[in-house]
Amino acid sequence: MRRLRRQLMLVVVIVQFSASIHHTTTPKKAPSERLVPLGSTTAFMCDVCITEPEKSASTWFKNAIPVANVSSHANAIYMDRNQSKGYEEKMPQVGFLTIFNVSKEDEGTYWCRRNHDMKFGEVYQLKIAYVDDISESSPIRLRPYTPYLGRPLIAECPMPNAFPPPKVSWSINSLPLSHISSDFSSFSNGTLIIHHFSYHHIGLVECHVSNFAGRTSAQVFIDPKEIVNTIESFKSGIIGTCSAAFRNSLFMFMMGCLLTSIAVLIYLSCTICILRPGRPRRIMRPSFWSRTDPRLAPGFRKAIVPLPDCFANARMLDSTPA
Repeated sequence: MRRLRRQLMLVVVIVQFSASIHHTTTPKKAPSERLVPLGSTTAFMCDVCITEPEKSASTWFKNAIPVANVSSHANAIYMDRNQSKGYEEKMPQVGFLTIFNVSKEDEGTYWCRRNHDMKFGEVYQLKIAYVDDISESSPIRLRPYTPYLGRPLIAECPMPNAFPPPKVSWSINSLPLSHISSDFSSFSNGTLIIHHFSYHHIGLVECHVSNFAGRTSAQVFIDPKEIVNTIESFKSGIIGTCSAAFRNSLFMFMMGCLLTSIAVLIYLSCTICILRPGRPRRIMRPSFWSRTDPRLAPGFRKAIVPLPDCFANARMLDSTPA
């Protein structure tokens, strides 16, 4: 029983000792992320070197593994790589850890620790941005392999490994696909769907995969000799022409109806305003005629009496020529 207790106590001591060692080598600060393109150069600053220059000796760690020693008057080069010409002269000697020609293996968590009091500096999370090249033996896949005019065509771009997620764009004969046709759908996984394949899509088809770190592309050539001309192509052309003509005619008809409705509405509005109840009606009559010739005066100004037959017959006899 005593032996078992001693073993348990020994295990507890070992665990506490390992925890204390881990606590002294691993900071509790949240790392600040740094995204660096593949093949570039970056540098990390050890801020604890500057606060106490007389006790500035510090150690750089990568994933809790010591990689370099620095001080307030000396920098360090990671893995002793060949430095860029003139780069080191431009940097002040204050404890920088410089990484030249960054590779994917350099990803990890970096921090510096002052040696005399185990104080940690800034913590950096290094991530590499890259785009792998597409192999020449991996062309764009077409489904179906032999395109049919008027039918859908699916093109699949061979997607390489990349970070951050890349953008995919398409071109035909070095022209953006959007400048050639709008009858397509492009997806982020590298799939392109041309809903109605036509002669505009014949030639060199390319997909371009890119992010801010790099760019790569794949291609395939669609030979016009291998295209199958089917009745669907003529149908699609006729249907497209008829559809466009119908849309134009419908648009003109709707515009005519709209203009006619506006004209009728204006006419009715004016009529209602003029003939509304309580508004005095004005009769358009030229007043200067009634002032110059009394015979043209309105009828209510003199009495109208029928002429007797005897006077009428006498006037008719007088007017008869001899």
